[in-house]
Amino acid sequence: MIDTLEVEKTVFEYPDYKRYLLDWTEEKGRGEKSRIAQALRCHMAYISQVLNGAADLSLEQAESLNAYLGHSDEESDFFLLLVLYGRAGTASLREYHSRKIARTLEERRNLKNRLKFKKTLPIEDQAIYFSAWYYSAIHLLLQIPEFQTKEKISFYLKLPLNQVTQVLEFLESIGLATQSHGKYKTGEVSIHLASDSPMIARHHSNWRMRTIQAIDRNDPAELHYSSVVSIAKKDAAQAHAIMTRAIEQVRTLVRESAPEDSLFCYCLDLFEV
Repeated sequence: MIDTLEVEKTVFEYPDYKRYLLDWTEEKGRGEKSRIAQALRCHMAYISQVLNGAADLSLEQAESLNAYLGHSDEESDFFLLLVLYGRAGTASLREYHSRKIARTLEERRNLKNRLKFKKTLPIEDQAIYFSAWYYSAIHLLLQIPEFQTKEKISFYLKLPLNQVTQVLEFLESIGLATQSHGKYKTGEVSIHLASDSPMIARHHSNWRMRTIQAIDRNDPAELHYSSVVSIAKKDAAQAHAIMTRAIEQVRTLVRESAPEDSLFCYCLDLFEV
């Protein structure tokens, strides 16, 4: 039986792209070599030759494989570096690419060390985080053990694998996520959106748009309520207080609830038309 923690490593943990691909195909199981061959439009026998060491990928094939494997931009660059290292025909060229690989890994280590002293997000990182709903969705899903790999997140949120990879890489780069052996968890850096934040409008609109999509599903297990009423302003203030208490009750419930298997969105609105 394959140890999942051993094979679910990122490309940065491999000195050899063939070893990385071997672990990938073993973890994905039967038929994966054939699927890779289809993605590269070549014979499966050639893929076997590459994995067994008798042949090398071309740079064009490596680029196509980056898309199939769902690599982020940074992972794609490193994978190409490994292929260049593997294809090098002279000792001096191998040494050249070896230095570039070592420099890339050192830069990643330095970034992780800097993140240890970073506890809140600067405004430029918040702008990216709140630019789309899936940043916070992916971030919060990492609290659930079942959704701590990019493949599981991709399937659950119905997002392309390379898009999920890109978001996870961003979350890791700013300290909102940590990664070990291909498994991601929430990081130590915190993010709090104050009511006067310039990002608050974007945050609300992101999830209101997702609410509209949820309404279109017409799932009887979900709750959607909209009402336009004519009442006195003093009674509207009382309704506001009731809703505020309800929000605090839900927040208490959420704090005491252990993340298990689902991600929910709840929105509550009260405003004068």
